[in-house]
Amino acid sequence: MGIIFPTIENIQRLKVQPTPGESYLIDYLTDSLDDSYEIFFNPYLDGDRPDIIILHEHCAAFIIEVKDWDLNNYRVSKENRWSVTANGAKAKIASPQSQLFRYKKNLYDLHLPVVGLRRLTNPNFFNLVHCFAFLFGSNQPDIEKLYQPAEVAQKDEQNELNEARQQNRIDHENYERQMSIIERRKRALQRDKAMAFGTDRLNVLTKKIRQSSEHPLFDEDVYQDFKRRLSPPEHTLKQGITLNLDSKQTALSKSKSVMEKVKGVAGCGKTTILAQRAIDATNRHADTVLILTFNITLKNYIRDKISDLQGNRNFRNFEISNYHQFYISQINNSGQDIVSLIEKHGLEGLFSKDLFADKDTPKYKTILLDEIQDYQTDWVKIVRNNFVADDGEMVLFGDESQNIYHRVEERASVVAQGFGRWAKLSRSYRTNIDSPLNQLFKDFQIEFLAEKYTDAEIFETKPTQIAMGFSLLKYDHVHPSDWRQQVFESIEGYIRSYDLHPNDIVILGSRVPMLIKLSDMWTDKEKAHCMFETYEELLSCMVSKSDALKNSGADVMKKIRASNIWEITSDDLRTLNERELTELINLVKDNIEHVRRARKNHFYANTGLLKFSTIHSFKGLESKTVFYILGKDDDPEVVYTSITRSTENLIIFDVSKENSCSAFFHKHIV
Repeated sequence: MGIIFPTIENIQRLKVQPTPGESYLIDYLTDSLDDSYEIFFNPYLDGDRPDIIILHEHCAAFIIEVKDWDLNNYRVSKENRWSVTANGAKAKIASPQSQLFRYKKNLYDLHLPVVGLRRLTNPNFFNLVHCFAFLFGSNQPDIEKLYQPAEVAQKDEQNELNEARQQNRIDHENYERQMSIIERRKRALQRDKAMAFGTDRLNVLTKKIRQSSEHPLFDEDVYQDFKRRLSPPEHTLKQGITLNLDSKQTALSKSKSVMEKVKGVAGCGKTTILAQRAIDATNRHADTVLILTFNITLKNYIRDKISDLQGNRNFRNFEISNYHQFYISQINNSGQDIVSLIEKHGLEGLFSKDLFADKDTPKYKTILLDEIQDYQTDWVKIVRNNFVADDGEMVLFGDESQNIYHRVEERASVVAQGFGRWAKLSRSYRTNIDSPLNQLFKDFQIEFLAEKYTDAEIFETKPTQIAMGFSLLKYDHVHPSDWRQQVFESIEGYIRSYDLHPNDIVILGSRVPMLIKLSDMWTDKEKAHCMFETYEELLSCMVSKSDALKNSGADVMKKIRASNIWEITSDDLRTLNERELTELINLVKDNIEHVRRARKNHFYANTGLLKFSTIHSFKGLESKTVFYILGKDDDPEVVYTSITRSTENLIIFDVSKENSCSAFFHKHIV
């Protein structure tokens, strides 16, 4: 028999019981598959809730979406869009197949570090997951009837186009373009139809699963990656960390049914308070806690903080996501058609639209929002109005001085309306109160940020001589002509001289083209973790857009073609300067953003490796040693966010000496 997680007994005790179709499929799968198949019912994936995932070690994974639908109420268009007729009204909905594709995509992009990162350079990893839709209560004739009108409409459309071409009513170029669209739609329709199984063909579905053979890419690391995420280990660590919170922090870490907001300086313990409050909330109401960030990389950092505090790796009571991923997941879970919504509102505008008012959304008794200074006003309203339980708590955490996205300052009070007065924290525990870093941060705030953010908290410090601290605090001006080689050699020298551990080091800069060459120099010698693309990944992004790039008039492409290196390698990309790299990255921006999201989603702070990151990706995180490359155009908010990532050692490499903050560092760091 197949092994089911959780057990049948546990499933029967769930608050939300499985539908008749889900129960039927669970029984069928456990009886039809042997114990080499692991069946996960409604696995918990930070907002994504696929019905069933089946894992076959060293072979494949299968996602099954179950629908207890009367297909007589549903229609499929020639564009492969679904709609439902209810109470006389027709509404567009997401097809079961589109929901499956979203779950599959998120497995790679969000949930599985090993396969997610390997897929960036080897697309074949995407073939390890197979998708099926089970339409309970329907049989194959019902499915044929559902798709027949769309198939007929596609055939008619093709015939009309052929007739128009024969009568010279359309030129060859437009004919080929429109025929390509029709053929693509036909393939998509046939693909989705082949993925759908009625009750009468469950034996065919299980046969397909059993026929999966060993796959060379599905090695032990990949299997453990799936197993770890689908079934988080319940083992208990020796003990959780001991918290030494002051009285204000202790009060704010207690969960209660209120609307609150907390702000404070960098390092004041906001993340620790958030994590402890989340744990306290689960103890208070035994329900799921939703934690939303803005910065994707903070998700795993918060997860690690919770793990440290509670003393185990059980995250079943915590749903941790960033706002945009949570929003898309809820659109998918509610069955709305994401394609038509993007067409209507645009991708950026979509996230500010409240599309959940009439939907059956999950209600959380506790919601915690981090980095509130980066949120749009509408985002907070959408979360509060649709996802907080009637007696729930919702707490906002933020720091206005880290406003690196330059949201309008006047809107800060609007974002946080209805959450009472700010609870303020001015004591930073990231560094010792008498550390020269604290004094540096305070002086920087006063000189550059205090007038702009009049209500922001200022660092609490004790008098100290900045040169007498134990921190490694340096400001180096580097000649811009060959700054990477100079910075590379300096970092190596500091690591040797001060015996710095790679796990405790991050190298920060404001732009990827600034960092990519430096990181490449480093990874040529030893492994490092980068939160942006490598040259090999950039090349992979170019290959997938080769047709568009061949005809591009961009200077960088002219250079590549002029050099007769259209069949380029990653070494050819290494010859590009920063301006050319910027131009090339912009040409394949969509693909590059996919790579960066995957790297951010799969970032963990304690891998033992030195880290390279943009400042925007590292916001909210911390490191014992920060090497910061100060660029000419870095504004004070970016500079402040960068330097306050350090808990002990801070080395600033000024590669221009023309930044508005250069004179400050020259004066304050001796």
